[in-house]
Amino acid sequence: MTAKKHAFLLIYSFVTWFAFYLIGLPDYYQSWPFWLKVAICILVTAAYFPVTRYSLRKYWDNGEHFRNSLWFALYLTLPLFVYDYLLLGWHFGLGIGFVKPYWYLTFFYFSFWLQFPYVGWQLQQREAAA
Repeated sequence: MTAKKHAFLLIYSFVTWFAFYLIGLPDYYQSWPFWLKVAICILVTAAYFPVTRYSLRKYWDNGEHFRNSLWFALYLTLPLFVYDYLLLGWHFGLGIGFVKPYWYLTFFYFSFWLQFPYVGWQLQQREAAA
């Protein structure tokens, strides 16, 4: 993967994190009721199926959708974890313990590692069969 694509994915991850942070103001979703946090997790997960398919087709043209989905998962989990840690763990002094009260953030650190490779694998299988 080119340095340009790495830079793009890093910017993409920051913009994604910042958008979710702004939506969650003033307390990064902590004042939202439990049912709404669950609903948001479900909606974001559902929305990322077509986003992943679109992104894998648009930003990579090598047909290696599964491998590319791993890059996509990496850039939408590790940097977001780092941003969350810097904000919640370091700035607000919660340390790594932020993962429990902010469980709805933690959910995506893991779910994208299941969801994105699954979408990439599906795309690769469909194209191989065609």
